[in-house]
Amino acid sequence: MVLVALSCPFCGSTHVGKNGFSNGKQRYVCKNSACSQKTFYAEYTYNACKPETQSSIIKLSVNGNGTRAISRCLGIHRDTVTAALKKEPPHKPGERGILPNPFDQYHPGRNGRNVGVLSR
Repeated sequence: MVLVALSCPFCGSTHVGKNGFSNGKQRYVCKNSACSQKTFYAEYTYNACKPETQSSIIKLSVNGNGTRAISRCLGIHRDTVTAALKKEPPHKPGERGILPNPFDQYHPGRNGRNVGVLSR
């Protein structure tokens, strides 16, 4: 019998236990009370379901990659990339490496164009 040390992919805690089967795969539960997700799989059927894939989608989109480029890099469908980006909450400027947009200070002039007047 071989024991495999498992850690929670969300919080990194090694205090995990078995939590039954789902779709023929062993399901685990994280016993850390501060963990955001309680259950997870050790092996995922699809690449898109992995937690590290979801975080990679966000990192690649922040770096300026399009949805088709991200789907080719990660080996998942482009609709999955779009759905993951829609679920992600909007970020404040300067957070997670996002640079603030210099045109946010301007208000639209006639015909929706920026006229260069600062709004206060």
